Amino acid sequence: MSSTPITDVAAAEEFARTLDAWSQRLLDDEMLLAAETGISSDGKKQWLLRFAGEEKQFVAIWMTLRQRTVYVEIELMPPPEENVSEVLTIAMAKNFDLYPLHLAIGPDNGMYLVMRFPVGDASSELFDEISGAALRYVDELFPTLMARGYASAYRRRVTRQSRS
Repeated sequence: MSSTPITDVAAAEEFARTLDAWSQRLLDDEMLLAAETGISSDGKKQWLLRFAGEEKQFVAIWMTLRQRTVYVEIELMPPPEENVSEVLTIAMAKNFDLYPLHLAIGPDNGMYLVMRFPVGDASSELFDEISGAALRYVDELFPTLMARGYASAYRRRVTRQSRS
């Protein structure tokens, strides 16, 4: 049994206010491309935060409000088609050092960065940490994993950094 209390209406509303205020600030500062809310396929409230990436065009962070926690999910890459064992070895070796996010294989066999945190822990500082880690880890991992998992098809994006 979890020691995290079941989320009540007040806690859910406070979470939504905190996330909405944080995302609006980033939208105003043009650090966030889009913020949307909706309902997941299983009826849970969720938020989509879309950032511009360097290595991957967009980094989309999904936050889903669950019974006791907020589930965070960022798609890193689709299921690898080539060198699967090597891709998994690289990912698991890197996973050892990741924080607060970690790598997981999703139901579609794609690779995701994920985490959970208690609803009551929501703060601007935590959202900064999550989004910063997501952007950093996607930039670090995406080109390497895609180059191995799609060796015959993937070509690295030309970014501002790679032109210098």
